[in-house]
Formats: sequence, structure tokens, C-alpha cells
Amino acid sequence: MTLMDEFTSRLFREAEETLKEEPELEMLLNRTVLAKDVESFEDAVASTVCYRLLLHPPCNRKDIVGGDNPSDSMFCPNMLNLLLRRAFANESILEAGYTMKESVRQDAKAVIDRDPACNSLLEVVLFFKGFAALVCHRAARQKWISSKSGRSMTALFLQSQASAMFSVDIHPGATIGAGIMLDHGTGVVIGETAKVGDGCTFLHGVTLGGTGKDHGDRHPKVGTKVLIGAGASVLGCINIGSRSKIGAGSIVLRDIPPGATAGNRCLFFTMKIANGTILLKFLFHFGSWRTSQNHWTRTGRRSS
Repeated sequence: MTLMDEFTSRLFREAEETLKEEPELEMLLNRTVLAKDVESFEDAVASTVCYRLLLHPPCNRKDIVGGDNPSDSMFCPNMLNLLLRRAFANESILEAGYTMKESVRQDAKAVIDRDPACNSLLEVVLFFKGFAALVCHRAARQKWISSKSGRSMTALFLQSQASAMFSVDIHPGATIGAGIMLDHGTGVVIGETAKVGDGCTFLHGVTLGGTGKDHGDRHPKVGTKVLIGAGASVLGCINIGSRSKIGAGSIVLRDIPPGATAGNRCLFFTMKIANGTILLKFLFHFGSWRTSQNHWTRTGRRSS
């Protein structure tokens, strides 16, 4: 049995077991993972993301184009489902060397392997919005790359809707490797010319943005297996070395070497007065990165 078959059979098995144990989820499962026209892991992901983006399921496969859609839908659910499935099937447009099918499978596996709160493949597909936002991005990027004008309104729609529904804003021009985990996902922003290597983990509130001063190539280039903590902002066309770590709340404006740890530190002092003890917080922030041998301040001088 191939990995593809194992992935698909695992998803279906978990969905059927969940349906038996929690029958109240019947409508959700029958409109997504267990829909009649779903035959593979990719079909299940496409149907689920389509449903979550528009809050309406696509029709059966025989009605994939056109069909009886609600008048209040902003985008034809059948066409969106078809768009996602075609993106999965496309092997000519690669992102960081991977097809969309390869990337999404590795993304799902990354969540299962690296998120201790995740216990099944089914919950990744149904509920993890960081995963869903990456699916939207990968489909949007194909439209962006293949557009004759160099810009695609459909790609921008997918970006906008993913931002609205999942609180993750990834420009379709960004290049993102495989095996990515956007933990929680909320507030993640990735700019147009950003590049992210394989195996990276971003927590909520991470920004890969520009400085506001440059045009053209203006966003960070992140290596492989980089961990960026919650609320960190990495700004400008800088390089973040592979296997490096950036602490929560950090503001990074310059290159970070491979394997280094970067972050902000703070110091607290106490002061006693006559009628009691008051903790006065004198907060000193200074960015730093360190390797196993050296510790450097922002000015580049070695400190003890």
C-alpha cells in the first residue's frame, strides 16, 4: 500500500469512527470528508476548505460546474471546489520544488508530528486553520504564477477570504516550502516576496513583512526548520538562517545566522520604600542573537 493510500484510508477511517462516536457531527462530515464525491485525501481537503471558506458545501461531482447554488454565495462553491482539485492535480507548477499535493501532505504530517494538541489527521483537515490557510495559499499561488498579466484576481480573492475566515494573510506571490506548521495561525502575515524553507514552524502573530521603505524584493528569506515565536516581526529583505530560533515578541531587522537564537531580553529591578515594597519595572529591551560560542548585542560587540 502506498503512502497516498495510507493517508487517505487513515482519514476515512478516523472520520467513520468519529461519526459513530459523535453522530452530531454527521452533517459536517457528510459535507466534507465523507461527501459522496470525495475519493482521496486531496478531495477531502478540497471539499473541507471550500466549505470552510464559503460556509457552503459544493454540489456532487456530476454538478461540479454550475449547479444549484445559494444566491447569497460570493463565489460558486462548485467552481472553488474544482479550482482546488485542479491545483492538487497540477504537477507542472511547483512551489519550492514541490507539487501542491506533496506540500499539503507534508504540511498535515508536520502538524501531527509537531503539535502536541493534535491527535488525528481528521482534526487537522477539519479544524486547523493554519493548515487550511496554507492550502488556500498554495492554490492561490498557482493562479498567481500562471496568470498572463502577472496578477490574478482569483488568487487575491483566495488570499482575502482566507484572511477573513482563518485570520492568516499570505500573499499569493510568497514562496513557501513543505512541512510547514502555522501553530494556531491567528495573525500570521507573510508578504509577497517572502520565502520560507521546508519544515518551519510559526506561532500566532508572526509577521514576515517589509520595512515600508522598499519596493521589489522587500521581504524576509527564511531557511529550513526555523522556529519563530508568537508575535515576532521579521522585517525587510533579510536572511534567517536554517535551524535558527526567534523568540516571542522579537523584532528582527537584520540577518540571523544558521543555528542562532534571536530575541529580546528584559531586566526587572525592585525598590523598597518606607511603607512597604513596590516592584518598579524598569524594562530594557535589546535584541540579540547567540550561538553556542558567542553572545552578541545589537551593536555587534561581544558581551560576557
